[in-house]
Amino acid sequence: MKVRVSYEALPGPGDYEFVRSDVDRQLPLRNLHWVRTSGANRSIRTIQSLPVDFRPLHSFGSNQGALSLLERPYLHLLFVVCDDNETYRATIRTQIREWLDSVIARQNQEWLIVHVTSGRSAGAKFYQRKGAVVDKIKADFNTGKKDRCIQVFQAASAEDPTAWAEFTNKVKEGIIATFDSNVSLYEEDVRKADSQRQLEGWQYLPFFLQKEALADSFESMNLFDDALVQYDELEASFFQAMKEHNMSSFGKVGGLAPGDDALPLLSTTNKPYRKLIQTNDISIFDFRIYLFARQAAMLFHLGKITEVAKRGAFFISTFARRLREDQNSLGQNFVESWTYSACLSIVDDCQRWVDGDLVDKATAASFLAVKAELLELARKQLDKIGIGAGHLPLVHPFSMSLNETVAEVSSDPTRDAKNRPPVSRRDLIDAVASREVFDKLYIDLTNRSIQAYQGAGRKRCSLKLHASLAALEDHRDRQASAQKLYSHLPAHYVDLRWVKIESSLLTQCTRLQGTLDMSRERLLSTLALIRAGVEFGSKSWSLDAVEDPSVHRSRGEDMTTLAKKLMDDVYSLSSTLSKDFAAIAFPTFSMRLASEHGSTAADEDGVTVPLIIKSLLPCTLKIDEVRLKFATAEGEQIWFTSGGCTLAVGETRVTLFCPTAVTGRLALELSQIRFSRIIFQYSHRPISPRNLAPDPRNAPLTAQQPHVHFPRDHQALDIYTELPRTIHLDQGRHAIICIAAGRNHIVKLSFKVTTPTADLSFAFDSAQIIEGAAKVSPSAPEGSLVMEGIHAATIVKIQLPVVGPIRDASIDYFTTKRPTTRRIIRRAVSYPVALPLAVNVQDFFREDCLLSKFSVTTDGLRGLKVRSAHLEAVAGIVVKPCRSPKSSTLTILPLQTANFLFKIVREPAAVVDPLRLTLTYCSVEDQLQARIHEAITSVIASSDFIDDVRWFLELVSAEICARTNLHEFSTGGRFDHLQFRQEAWSPVVELRFGTRAEQALEAVRMIYEALREGGAQEPETAWRTLTIPVELPSLNILNLVHIAASFNRVEVGQAIPITLSIRPTFSWSNGGVPDPLVLSYDITAKMEDWLISGRKKGEFEAKDGEETAIRLTLVPLRAGALFLPSVAIRPISPSRHPLSCETQHLNAATNIEVLPTASQGLFVLDLDGIVV
Repeated sequence: MKVRVSYEALPGPGDYEFVRSDVDRQLPLRNLHWVRTSGANRSIRTIQSLPVDFRPLHSFGSNQGALSLLERPYLHLLFVVCDDNETYRATIRTQIREWLDSVIARQNQEWLIVHVTSGRSAGAKFYQRKGAVVDKIKADFNTGKKDRCIQVFQAASAEDPTAWAEFTNKVKEGIIATFDSNVSLYEEDVRKADSQRQLEGWQYLPFFLQKEALADSFESMNLFDDALVQYDELEASFFQAMKEHNMSSFGKVGGLAPGDDALPLLSTTNKPYRKLIQTNDISIFDFRIYLFARQAAMLFHLGKITEVAKRGAFFISTFARRLREDQNSLGQNFVESWTYSACLSIVDDCQRWVDGDLVDKATAASFLAVKAELLELARKQLDKIGIGAGHLPLVHPFSMSLNETVAEVSSDPTRDAKNRPPVSRRDLIDAVASREVFDKLYIDLTNRSIQAYQGAGRKRCSLKLHASLAALEDHRDRQASAQKLYSHLPAHYVDLRWVKIESSLLTQCTRLQGTLDMSRERLLSTLALIRAGVEFGSKSWSLDAVEDPSVHRSRGEDMTTLAKKLMDDVYSLSSTLSKDFAAIAFPTFSMRLASEHGSTAADEDGVTVPLIIKSLLPCTLKIDEVRLKFATAEGEQIWFTSGGCTLAVGETRVTLFCPTAVTGRLALELSQIRFSRIIFQYSHRPISPRNLAPDPRNAPLTAQQPHVHFPRDHQALDIYTELPRTIHLDQGRHAIICIAAGRNHIVKLSFKVTTPTADLSFAFDSAQIIEGAAKVSPSAPEGSLVMEGIHAATIVKIQLPVVGPIRDASIDYFTTKRPTTRRIIRRAVSYPVALPLAVNVQDFFREDCLLSKFSVTTDGLRGLKVRSAHLEAVAGIVVKPCRSPKSSTLTILPLQTANFLFKIVREPAAVVDPLRLTLTYCSVEDQLQARIHEAITSVIASSDFIDDVRWFLELVSAEICARTNLHEFSTGGRFDHLQFRQEAWSPVVELRFGTRAEQALEAVRMIYEALREGGAQEPETAWRTLTIPVELPSLNILNLVHIAASFNRVEVGQAIPITLSIRPTFSWSNGGVPDPLVLSYDITAKMEDWLISGRKKGEFEAKDGEETAIRLTLVPLRAGALFLPSVAIRPISPSRHPLSCETQHLNAATNIEVLPTASQGLFVLDLDGIVV
């Protein structure tokens, strides 16, 4: 309802047409501000926009007193179109007075006189404006301080929107004043009626009409919030009056009119509701619907679509319960039909607002969730109708929609049939009559609800509706479709941790999959059902949710039998699989290490580790195998296994065995239980982004990964490398691979070596067994060596050609203890390719011999001992060493160098083969190890610990080496510093030997004594031989230089005649000297020692054995013993190949004694040579 404004025009009604367009341009009114003149709340209320209904005054009738305040004009306007004073005085003034008298007689209504001028008269007589018509109107009719007369210019608003601003403001003021007065009157009436609530005979409906009139006033002014407050208060007053008064004015509940079950809920025009209220003839049914429709209308005006839907859902639910209290007076399925219709009506009305872009996106998104709830509420009514009509069974999930007993739902339909109108919705009538129509209606409505829930992001609600569709398919014997729907649901409830719902759905899946002969799918569902028996945070297993006797459980069957049957099903179903299936982090089982220390096997190679398996199942379970995967620090994987065993309820201890004799600290990575073809697998790695957390129902992982330490089995097969005792640099290198059989009688052994790069490979076909007895198989695969028949307690040494560094060696072997068990040993072996020493040679040519100096240095890290250095002579060569063969061993520290000098004489024209330098050496570390090994072997050989010699060699040797200073040992070679500490060795020995600890401790003490008393003898096993081929060097030209001086003693400045003799020889040349050969010489001397006079530089033709003499003069420049100048000789003749040339000064050690002069003289020369 719009605010009404009356208008009248003078001199005649037709004059309003002159200003109609100007008035229309001001509408709707904007930005009205209202402040209550009465009451406590004086806050400013702003009305953004207000449409106004302009009507002629006569259209309101002569008796406006019969109209309500809202139907009366809020403002009376009189437009006076007159610019002539005479006309105004003659007729217009009287007509204005008559109009004003009729308006003032009407209470609570404002009035305004608007003088309309064209502006022409006023512009011609501007100086006479005080005598204009508008001034006369104001003087005649303005009363008090309020200005009720204004002037506007005709058609001015088209050019200037502000020209009629005063008119707009006056209209706003008049409407607001009337509205405020009306509100005060309505509120006063409401207060009076409310104060009489406790009086006898008080009626709610008159009170409702008075308060609704106030709400209508607010609505007419677009104050929808205030109007909604009035209707909310009316609703609260209704419920209060229902409690306090008899409410006899309503008389009956209602709902008996034809079509009441299908009327649009938000429409106020379904019936003449207000007339029924005024005549006290409205039922509770109609009144509640009308009141809610008015509340919804206000909410729609406010754009609160979601609020409409929320209130609608609450209203339908609560009022439906009220209607069921009078179920017997209503038609069969009336409440369900009305609820169904009301929900769809609200959804359709709200959806029109959303589709019409009348709300923002946020409101549209929030509406989706409430829309889904309304659609689900409507679907529940179909559940009730379907059960009553026999279309649906009275079982879960359909029975969840029932909120009354079955007897009430399926009550006698013939009782009071004449007074109970039938359901009028055609779709429901058809659904009751036909199962196919019902199913279509049911499925369509459910899908609409699912779509709305998914759009709102309410996953759980949509899953529940999916389950109801699956149940419908199952009830209709459409098992394939039902199974497909059911199978997608349980996985969602795992994340939501709703275990009971998950188990119930899985029960249906297994039943349907068994019927459809879907073995693999049934296996997965059964595993999931078993997993669902472990609730989150629980330490027990239970499946209380499984109540279907046709699936797994009959009446009286306990959890033990149920668990046993489920696991038997898993075993039988998984046996049909073509490959193993891994069940990761299955919460029914958990495994932990029983100890952090493993142990070695007693009579065979291998280690064992104890494991505790905890089963939450209430039954014993036979399993096929248990496996553990460990990892070394290098990343190698080690598997432990056990045979079949029976898991008891609770914890079971199992010992696992690994045929590989691993040692050191291993990290547990995986544990597995084999059950037929099911592998229950658990990760023991710490939680990380790459290793996600397992099922939370399983035992929580700790931040630390479990580790186990395995002792070294010194009787197991072992592999290590040795350097050959003799190395020839001109021959291929070899490595010695030692395989110690230990306790094992080896049936077959396969040996492989890996290198850092794929480019390197080893020639296994050239391998030789240099020690020990074994049969080499000729049919070995490429890249490996296969041997057979290795006896226990033997060592087989294999000489293998080396082409590069060795990274590790691996052995696969089979023993007589377990001939079918493949054992693997892999060792990262260290085989140094580089030698621990370096040899450099420097040659000095002489006319009759060659002097060769060999310099031996260490690798800079270890000390070295050299027992001998021998240069082997060949035919035509005589070699004489400078060092006596009886000389003592030479020790070379890391930063030292040892030199060995040899004199080589060659016979003339002899053809010389390469020489060979043989060094006998050992490193200080090798000597230390050899001394310790010799002592341990000698002591243990005469004891009862011969089988444990490897333990003594490893531990005792490591301890002694750690307490020995290599530098001191290299100089003295004794073990005087060793002290046997019984308190340190006792726990180590007791851990290894147990009851034989005292005898073992005595053996260790004897080893210490043997080393201390053994002196500094060097074992022969420590020495190694290095043979280096040495080519005899050649020299094209050897120049023999001799300087002969006339005097051996002179004074400073005294000239000395000298003769320089140069005799070249080609005796060390292998040919290739050109003829003729021209050599150049250059005499050099220190400038502070000699002044040379003569040919310092020159050339001469060289002949083998011929001497060339050159005379020069030397002048000494200082006193002292001065060495003679040196001579540099080089070939200058062109040659294809460069010629090697050296010079030997025959008297290089000769010096001249120069004495200081007895007298001195001073000579001064200028640069131009003129004597000063």
